[in-house]
Amino acid sequence: MNVISFEEQIDFNRRAYESLRDQIRRDYAGRYVALSDGKVVASAATYDDVLASVRRLVPNPECYFIFHADDEPNFEIVTDYEAEY
Repeated sequence: MNVISFEEQIDFNRRAYESLRDQIRRDYAGRYVALSDGKVVASAATYDDVLASVRRLVPNPECYFIFHADDEPNFEIVTDYEAEY
C-alpha cells in the first residue's frame, strides 16, 4: 500500500489543478468545485452545498480544496474542526 503524506496530497492536487484550470473554468463557470485526488469530486452553486457533497463521499477524503471555479484556489492547509465531531 502506497501511503502519501498530507503535504504530498496538497502538492498533487496543486499540480492537478494547474493542468485542469482551463477545463474547470469552462465546465464549472460560476460554480464552486471541490478538488481531491487530482480530480473534481463535487460542484454546486454554493460553497455549503459543495462541502455537504464532500462530507457525503465514501471514503471521505482527507485532503480536498473547495473554491469558486472562476478563482485560483488557496492551497494552504486549513483544518476543518467541524468535520472532526
